[in-house]
Formats: sequence, structure tokens, C-alpha cells
Amino acid sequence: MHRRTAIPSGSAPSSGGVSSSSSLPGKPTRRRRRNQQSLFRRHQQETVMLLIQTLSILILMSCGFVLALKVLFGYNIMASRIPSYGSSSSEQHLGQRVFASNEERIAHDFVPLVPSRVYAIPESMPHIGDKSDDYATLRKEFDSLPLPEIPQRFNFDTMVMEHSNSDQVGYDIYDCPATPPPGYPFDWNMLQILESWPPDDPAPRAKIFQGLCVFDFTKDHDKAMNYRTAEVPFVVVNDPEVKAAVKRWNAPNYMERMLGGVKHRTEYSENNHFMYWQPPRKIMKKNKQGKRHFQFAKGQDPIPKDWQEPTKMMRMAYLQWLEHANVTDLELGPDKPHWYYRLIGCGETGTKGECDNGSSEYLFDELPFFQPKPGLYMVEHDKQKGIHCRFGMKGVIAENHFDGSRNSIVVLGGERRYILAHPNQCQNLALLPKGHPSARHSAVDWSDPDLETYPQFQEARGNEVVLQAGDVLYLPTNWFHYIISLSLNFQCNTRSGIDDRYMKPIHECGF
Repeated sequence: MHRRTAIPSGSAPSSGGVSSSSSLPGKPTRRRRRNQQSLFRRHQQETVMLLIQTLSILILMSCGFVLALKVLFGYNIMASRIPSYGSSSSEQHLGQRVFASNEERIAHDFVPLVPSRVYAIPESMPHIGDKSDDYATLRKEFDSLPLPEIPQRFNFDTMVMEHSNSDQVGYDIYDCPATPPPGYPFDWNMLQILESWPPDDPAPRAKIFQGLCVFDFTKDHDKAMNYRTAEVPFVVVNDPEVKAAVKRWNAPNYMERMLGGVKHRTEYSENNHFMYWQPPRKIMKKNKQGKRHFQFAKGQDPIPKDWQEPTKMMRMAYLQWLEHANVTDLELGPDKPHWYYRLIGCGETGTKGECDNGSSEYLFDELPFFQPKPGLYMVEHDKQKGIHCRFGMKGVIAENHFDGSRNSIVVLGGERRYILAHPNQCQNLALLPKGHPSARHSAVDWSDPDLETYPQFQEARGNEVVLQAGDVLYLPTNWFHYIISLSLNFQCNTRSGIDDRYMKPIHECGF
């Protein structure tokens, strides 16, 4: 048994003993260690924060430097090393990614859609179009049928090209020279055109004022390309891909099955005139008293007091529209109700149909000649803005206007009359001003011109062409067109970039 030995007060401990007071210095030592550890951790945290801040500043400076280069010089390091497909070096723009081929562009920018296993549609592109089994089944059925050719119903002679001025020369529209002749296309006084064939009368005339050259796709392709390069309008016929689409669209029950019960945009007018309109955009503001109110956006004028919406917008299925549109001549007339039907295929603007409710993506499979790829009808295919189709009932008139981009227009069924005018006629056509709901459109009623209000219209010049099933019209940027449906018809168009050579007269008109 161990005994505790008492140590007298004041006596020193033996060398081998442990004093009770020897533990006192240990407490401050542990505290100092904790303080040192705390200081070390704090130093680590400050160092990490400093590194993060430094790295963030470097990243922001790099981003700012790159942004400054893009803003000031349009420079893009990657794009500057890749040649543009289908364009010369002078046409390349710094800052715009360009690719060695259209396939490379598609592979870079888009994810392929899952194709149907039912049928591989000829000429279908992997990233756009309708990949559903329903559409594949329809195409498989009709592609296997020997569909008949759809003959054109009318033959037109053109009026004599009298030398109205020294800048124009006559030519054979069916055997045009390799490049546009001086003053092409030949034009006539607009009132003469309208008096010879009043717009409200859809019955064809034997002679028309046609100034556009007509090129056979299989024989005159090089000529057509020359005219396209010159940015002048022309007509193409006998394109095999177009003819194949015409056969399908005129086959019994094909359109009904393809469009199904999907409701599409439809315009209704109480007469045969359809004026495009869009109400001015309003923005919310607060006055000095803090009360909210709407005012028109900068650059837009108020709606005229006597202005009314020229048409009503609605949606309906194809067969419902057809019931309204496919009527006898006894039920037609300029002052009777008309309906205008519209399909939109988004394509690369929204590969899943985001651009429109119930979009018609099958248009990119139906019309491979309008796909975003190099071709006669697509100048800048990467700037395409979808495919738009408009189905017109007999007598429908789309008022005169210009579009700010190149247009390729195909008629796939029926006939349409186009009255065209050069952009230099802008002042004579009395356009509704910028900011008006129907800006870009002529204020003149071409069915009954008011020459007292618009005396300049007497000086307007133009020409006309009738497009029949299978015809394609190339229309350059800013060219005016006035459209009359001569029968129930299917027309589609697509746009492919902007050319600026006709901008000056449009700017002089206030646009």
C-alpha cells in the first residue's frame, strides 16, 4: 500500500518529485497554441480570399479586353483563321464565325433531331424538319405513287416593249441575254397596267406587261445566277424539286392529311383587300405626379384617329379555311368576305417549332429547294428566317409593299398575279409613313386610285408577271410587289439576307 508523503510548507521539492505548483505554467501554453492556430487559419483564409479576388480581377480584365476588341474592331480570334464557305476573302467579316462548309456550320451550331424509323425522307436535313412517324408515313405513301404532272393553265404574251426612255431596250423574256440588258427589267406606266387588267377582276388577260426574264432551271441556271448576282428580279421554271412538291400538294387528300387539325394563323377581311398591319408598340411611363400611362415608343407616330384594323386575326384548321375559300364565282366578289391562310416553318430560327404555335416544320422537307443551304434561291442561307406559306382564296389582294430582304417565292398550286415596281418608284407610290400600323405599304387603293390625293401615282412605273404552279420568283431587297390571287392557290416564300444596293431610294422615303 502506497503512502502519501507530506511536504512541509516552504521546503523545496525533491528532484524526483512533482510539485502541485508545477502545473500552473501549462495552461497559458495551451492558450498560446490555440491563439497561434487561430491566427494561422485566419491568415490562410485571407490568403485564399486575396487569390480569389486577384483571379476575379484578371478574368474581368480579360473579358473586358476581348469585349473591347469586338466592339472596336469586330475581331474574333477563331473566326479570323477559318475561311468562309462560298464567299471571297473580301466578303468575310471580322467577328463573324465562318465555316469551311455548310455541313460544318450545321454540325457546330445545331444538334441533330431524332429521325423517324418509318421512312427516310429524301433531301431531309438532320437538324430541321418534321421527324414524326405520322409525317414519315404520309411521305412514304405518296412518294411511292406515280403522281401526275400538274400542267399550267395559261399562256401569256407580253406587251410590246416600246422605248419609253433611252435607258431601256427591248428583249425576249423567254430568251434573255446572259446578263441583264440596260434598264432591266422593262417597265410601263402603272396606270396603264391597272387599266388594262383591273385588280378586282381575277379573269386572266391574253397579254400582260411582263418585263421579267423567264429561265429554265435545267438549261439557264448560269443565266439565272448572273441575274441574281446583279440583284434583279427574274422567274425560274422547270425545277425538278419544285415540280415534285407541286405534284404532292395537288394530290387528292395530301394537304388535308399533312396539315391535319392543327389551327394556323388566318386573316379575315370584309372585302378582298388585305393590308398588313401592326399596332405601334407602347411603353409604360410615369408622369410628374407619378401616375402611370402608356406612350408610343420613340420613332413611332400615334395611330391615326380614323384608323381601324383592316383585317381580323384568328386561327383555324386547314379544312375550315378551305370551306370558306373554296367557293363558286357566284359567292365571290370584291365586297364579300375573304380569308387568307398562313403556315410558318421555323427551321434554324427554332428547330423545335418555337417561332409559332403549331409551326409547320414539314415545310423544310416538302420544299428542299428552300432549305438553308447553298442554292439558286438562297443567297445567304445562314440568314434565312424560316419558310412562310400563304394560301389565298380567289380574288384576295395583298396591298403593295416592300420587304427589307431578299425574297424567293414559289407558287405550288393555282395562280397569282404580281405587279412589281423598282425601289426608285418609292416616292411615286405614296407609302404610309414609318410608325403607321401599315408602314411600308402604299396608301393608294390600286383598285381605284385617288389621283387628287395622290397625284404622284400617275408617274409610277412597273411591270407584272403571273406565277403558276411550279414557278419561282426571285425578288431582291426592297422591291415593291402587289399580289392578286387569280384562283385558290398555295404560295410559299423564304428570305436570305439583305443587299444594300437599293437602300438609298427607301431611305429617301423615310425608311
